[in-house]
Amino acid sequence: MKKIFLFILLIFLIGCEQTAEPSPLPEDNFLIIAHRGASAYAPEHTIAAYDLAYEMQADYLELDLHQTKDGQLVVMHDRFIVNQQKEIPVADLTFEELKALHDESPGPRKPVSQGLQGEKEGLVSLQEVLERFGSDANYYIELKSPDDYPGMEEDLIAQLKSFDSLDGKQNTPWIILQSFDRKSLQRIHKLEPNIPLIQLYSFDKPPSFNESDFRKLTKYASGIGINQDAVSKELIDQFHQHGLDVHPYTVNEKEEIRQMIEWGADGIFTDRPDIGVEVKQEER
Repeated sequence: MKKIFLFILLIFLIGCEQTAEPSPLPEDNFLIIAHRGASAYAPEHTIAAYDLAYEMQADYLELDLHQTKDGQLVVMHDRFIVNQQKEIPVADLTFEELKALHDESPGPRKPVSQGLQGEKEGLVSLQEVLERFGSDANYYIELKSPDDYPGMEEDLIAQLKSFDSLDGKQNTPWIILQSFDRKSLQRIHKLEPNIPLIQLYSFDKPPSFNESDFRKLTKYASGIGINQDAVSKELIDQFHQHGLDVHPYTVNEKEEIRQMIEWGADGIFTDRPDIGVEVKQEER
């Protein structure tokens, strides 16, 4: 009898772990998410780009993360770096080796539009970004190619906890994590269910989601990030009906931002956070 009771209790506990509710995102607020910093005006993923985004009052600083051979979480978009016409995976390099190759690569990186421009800056780690802005900023972090970096999820959560970044402040979570990798997000949800998670998608044509898709999503995700070309008011409404937020990317023009607001999107990724903030204030 005792064994049967323990077995039932174990099944109950496992069920509770698997059905933990996704953490909520900010309510009634159109989020301006600075895509790789203010990357229209300064080289992406640099302190200069994040400084500008912070000064422009972006709601979140968006970072892409990879992990070096010696376990450093590094802020960059690609999973490799080009050296002498060869692609060298980030996972094969220590942070110092990667930083040296990054400094040697052709530059400066040009912003995507004219505006404020700085000289090329060095590669930065997640720790350096967190140390610079601390709890004064909110962070929207993408795990890039997590299959290349075993244990990346645990290392990221440990680093965020060391900065007390998982406690939240007021009604806004400091941290939102995102990835195209569903399994990686599900691992994070089991490890730390209090972190809001965003499932990323990219579609060549308007997508179709069924009830089974939504059941799977709502077990771990608080919303989705989706390319702007695939977004419609009907799609946003459909996700809202299932309690999921929608953050289109990458939305840079005033009219496009206004349209996302009119359609009911919950925020946008933008290279031009100053324009996003301006339109958001106009539409209030």
